Amino acid sequence: MNEQEWIQKLEQEGWQNVSIFRSEPNMVFGMHTHNEHTVHVILLGELIITDQNSMKTIPAGGRIEFPVGTTHSAMAGPGGCVFVLGVRK
Repeated sequence: MNEQEWIQKLEQEGWQNVSIFRSEPNMVFGMHTHNEHTVHVILLGELIITDQNSMKTIPAGGRIEFPVGTTHSAMAGPGGCVFVLGVRK
């Protein structure tokens, strides 16, 4: 699926404020939480997620959700990362 198809799919699933983010290679998103339930769908590259218990790499085509208050950090892979992000209140 392309970017617009993913946006439409997530909106049909009830996600709001769906948008595309482009991260530079190795860009770090330090430890944080979200005030809303979020979904991330990786379109290109990879996103490395670290939480209290583990570290995992989400490759292109992967999808991950974070319930409200989940503490985690993220880092774009060496080739950068393009992902779709949506929220539920």
